[in-house]
Amino acid sequence: MKQIFKPRRLVILLAGVLFLIYAAYNVFIIFRDRKEMPLEGIIISAIVAFLFAVLSAFAFSSLVNSTDIRFLMARSTTFIITMLIIIGLKVRIVGKIINYINFSELHTVIFGVSYFLTLLGMMVLFFHYSFILKGLPLFPRASVIFPLAAIILFALSMGLEAVLFFVYHIDLEANTIRTIIIRPVFYLGFIALSAYFLFPPEIADNASEND
Repeated sequence: MKQIFKPRRLVILLAGVLFLIYAAYNVFIIFRDRKEMPLEGIIISAIVAFLFAVLSAFAFSSLVNSTDIRFLMARSTTFIITMLIIIGLKVRIVGKIINYINFSELHTVIFGVSYFLTLLGMMVLFFHYSFILKGLPLFPRASVIFPLAAIILFALSMGLEAVLFFVYHIDLEANTIRTIIIRPVFYLGFIALSAYFLFPPEIADNASEND
């Protein structure tokens, strides 16, 4: 039990819980708002719920000690594919975000910057896990710079959304309560995941596991 309470494990456990909450939230809005939601919205919410459930499973699986190379490879591949799909879902609305930005209205610029910072944070995290983490001894500085950069990007994005909410009174979810609860859950989940990658692998854990 002491293993679970190490800082590295606490951080990834937090990420797992937050991702699971976000997945459950998307399931909730499907059932709560299905009459008002278009079919595309329902499908996207279902996909997002599944993807974040997978991220949650990835986080929780970090607590499992295993030397099974098939398990480790499946875990790594699943994370990479999941992040690619999440990034793809973000990229698909880039055009809409750009069209929404009006430089004469500051809140639209703040929203656009927040969106692109989040997208960039996801890309940095994906690149770090896919390329840097696999060759950790070769990139000692990058192994710190990339997760730290992701943390900063997600934190800045969350801060900008806080400005939109508290200064411009803009709800980024369906209502105020959902915005206050779920937006921090989303960002803190990615911040916790990024922070997890900052910790060096535990010697007592599997040396064969890359993360």
